[in-house]
Amino acid sequence: IMETLATIIILLHPIAALGLIWVFFNQRKWRKEGILLKSDNRKNAVKNHEEVGEKLTYGVIGVILLAFVSKAIYYSIINGSFSLTNLLPGHFHGWVGLLGLVVILYLRKLGRTVMSKRDSGQSFSQIKDLHGRVSDIMVFLIVIHAFLGFLYLFKYL
Repeated sequence: IMETLATIIILLHPIAALGLIWVFFNQRKWRKEGILLKSDNRKNAVKNHEEVGEKLTYGVIGVILLAFVSKAIYYSIINGSFSLTNLLPGHFHGWVGLLGLVVILYLRKLGRTVMSKRDSGQSFSQIKDLHGRVSDIMVFLIVIHAFLGFLYLFKYL
């Protein structure tokens, strides 16, 4: 029963991550859909994009914390002991996840800069373009991270 519990705990991270990946890719649809919207529809869509971006950032932080907690619980259940060194990423998947956290925090900063410049009447097209390009980099990191995570699961399952 303990191995079943450990398996369930380990699977919490990838399941939650898949949900975030789905939200992220829906968030990216804004780049195409936003061009077509006018007036109040566009304002509402922009507001929604900004709110989802904030929630997505917190979601990424939560999923990373979940990875650390599930790993700690897994090692405690399976090995009967836990040390802080078990939390350090010992593989590329973990390091890419931490890099993804840095990139999502930067994306959030860029998005907030766009909002600030827009609200103050300043030009924001360059920052907005950079925000989109960093989002493109994030897609690349997500694909690598998810693929490596899938392979990494075989170590535990």
